[in-house]
Amino acid sequence: MDYRKRLIDLGWRQGVLLKPEKTQLKENAHYDINGNDLLLVVSQTCDLVQSSFDNEPYFETLCIHPLGREPNGAYLGGKNSRRIEFGFDPDDSGLRHWYALPFERHLVDRAFLLENRAPVTLLDSHNLGTILAWLSRRYTRAAFPEEFVRRCKVREKQLSKNFSRLNPLVSNVYIRLTSFEELSDEQKYAIELMLVMRAVDFDDPEKFAKCDEIRELLEKQFEKCPGIVVESITTESSADLTIEELSGHRDWDYSYLSFREPENAALPIDL
Repeated sequence: MDYRKRLIDLGWRQGVLLKPEKTQLKENAHYDINGNDLLLVVSQTCDLVQSSFDNEPYFETLCIHPLGREPNGAYLGGKNSRRIEFGFDPDDSGLRHWYALPFERHLVDRAFLLENRAPVTLLDSHNLGTILAWLSRRYTRAAFPEEFVRRCKVREKQLSKNFSRLNPLVSNVYIRLTSFEELSDEQKYAIELMLVMRAVDFDDPEKFAKCDEIRELLEKQFEKCPGIVVESITTESSADLTIEELSGHRDWDYSYLSFREPENAALPIDL
């Protein structure tokens, strides 16, 4: 039998949302799955429809939970490593807000796909892309020296508050350190930061002004961190950046420095 063609005909693809009604979908889960939860298929489509079940015996799912309120700005867009919140209304069910935790993933026997037609409900491409990037960054993000993190923690609360306020305004934060080694107390880390806004937001005077205000506050807070020297913090448009300008910089998922997000770090925003 041509399993690949059958799986394609049954509609299986990345982004399908499964109701966890059948035992096979939950038997390998190491966490509780409740009635209104959904299982998001995160495996690549090419792996889902692979002809050989020896090569690909399982597919992977991520559990998403109803939130019961609007998403908190601190958890939007995949900026927080330990939780993501987003807006989505599957089948006009009235459940419009959702969250996921990265460790609530499990494998399901791929034979399940042959026995069932894929539901028509798919997560939209924007949210799917954000979630997949959020998961992958747990493994690919830049590592920072513990000594640098320790020095940042002196102004942890203030830095956290201002970085959280950046979430709706910037698409990336790039950082360059003079050294990614563990420095002695006598040595200083010199930093350059680039706050990158989407071009359409950069050209919006109100949004640019808000971002630039936060930039100034960040500069003041970093200057109060012992052993850290601020060489520059700039606000840039994604349309103007070149590969050469990014040379030596690393994409900084600043939530991975274990900053604490205040409860009201940012206004709730519905995607």
